[in-house]
Amino acid sequence: MCTMEAYIATKVLQGYTQYRSDKDKANYINQQAETKGARLRNEAIYTDNAFIRRQEAEEDKAAFQKEKVATQKLNVEGAAKVAFFEKGLGGNLYNTVLGDIARQAGKEFNTIDQNYENKIRSIATDRLAYNRRYTNQILSLPRAYKPSFMTYALSTAVDIGSVYMANQAPKTPNQGIDTSNIDSTLGSS
Repeated sequence: MCTMEAYIATKVLQGYTQYRSDKDKANYINQQAETKGARLRNEAIYTDNAFIRRQEAEEDKAAFQKEKVATQKLNVEGAAKVAFFEKGLGGNLYNTVLGDIARQAGKEFNTIDQNYENKIRSIATDRLAYNRRYTNQILSLPRAYKPSFMTYALSTAVDIGSVYMANQAPKTPNQGIDTSNIDSTLGSS
């Protein structure tokens, strides 16, 4: 059996070593989580930028298609006006043909707008889903709280105190205490 001083030194060293080990482990876990969180944030930014570029490409595509339809409408309308002028026609037939050309262009514009809105809505939904996924991954990263030295010190002190008290011999009563009173009470019963 070792002396009380050796036991105290061993327990204090063991408590401090455990504290340092737990603190280093918490630092490592937090560092790993921070590194992975930074990587996930960068991926999220890259993915979000890709969705933004895709949306801009769809906007450019829709604008190009609308311009093409508008140019085609002007060409067809111009050709119809020239043909009517050369033949000397006008009136209701002229207005009906030009109205049909405008209606057809309007239908094509409407189709382009609907396709554009559907693609933008799809991109926005995908963008939101990816943002949620990255946010959930970042929020689910493990976090470790750094331990408090006081809990380890208190645990060590309680352990040392309980061992010290368990190994102390009980105190004997002083010789000057009068026990005759106790003997007389026990004898009379």
